[in-house]
Amino acid sequence: MKLYTAVALPVFLLTLSSQDLYSKDKPVTEFVAPKPQTRISFGSGIDLIVKGLGLNIDNIRFIKAPKASDYFKKANDKAPYAESLIIAGNNGIESGRDLNPEAPATREQFALALYEAIQHTGPYAENMMWINVKDEKSFSGNSLNAVQSLIKSKVVALENGNFRPKAYITKSEATAMVKKAAAFVQSIKGNAGNTPAPEGTVSFTTTPVNDHVNSVVLSAGQKPTGGYVLQVTRIDFTSDHQAIIHYKLTSPAPGSMNIQVITEPKAETFVGSDYQVTLKAD
Repeated sequence: MKLYTAVALPVFLLTLSSQDLYSKDKPVTEFVAPKPQTRISFGSGIDLIVKGLGLNIDNIRFIKAPKASDYFKKANDKAPYAESLIIAGNNGIESGRDLNPEAPATREQFALALYEAIQHTGPYAENMMWINVKDEKSFSGNSLNAVQSLIKSKVVALENGNFRPKAYITKSEATAMVKKAAAFVQSIKGNAGNTPAPEGTVSFTTTPVNDHVNSVVLSAGQKPTGGYVLQVTRIDFTSDHQAIIHYKLTSPAPGSMNIQVITEPKAETFVGSDYQVTLKAD
């Protein structure tokens, strides 16, 4: 006894011809898959940071020719970005020293290196507000603090409250961050307050260090916020044993983010105990 399987087909399928399924006269819609985003290696990311922020080692004189592997253990000294690794190693970028520069960089690794480079060009005043980052438990080491600072500096932005620290950073993402970082640095340095404080606003106290030297601490008094900087620019010693300490007190840059607490800018220098101290604003 033979068994047969019967298949029921809808009537409309039985009436279709091949011309109905495909016709030369009908437009064909093509769907193109999006191109995958290009990852960037840690070494190439450092290269972007160094060039984007204009970091250099022009004022450093080396006893022997420096090599990238002097700073980043696994670096290839002949890599295209080797010189940038040397510059980074001398401009505050301390993170990633044990990483393989050829490996793809994660978003938190790149952000931390960028933050360190920015801070080296500073200092910059920053408010203490804590930003809520939904995936903060995914961060390692000091990278969360770095991202907090970059958010407040408008160098990076969260995506639906997340940063995705362990995701690999793309070249376009890294380039955008560096451009915003360079704009931030330029905005602060370009608008830095350079108006000397009026004479009489800075006072000093002296404390003997030993029988021959006194510590002189200058104080600008209480200020309403952070961001004020007091510097000793030079000391003139006269023949009649006068030590004229020149100083400069600068105010926070307009629009800068500063800690909202009372601060007291100070600066310290040392003079001989047989000199009488006077202050002069530059």
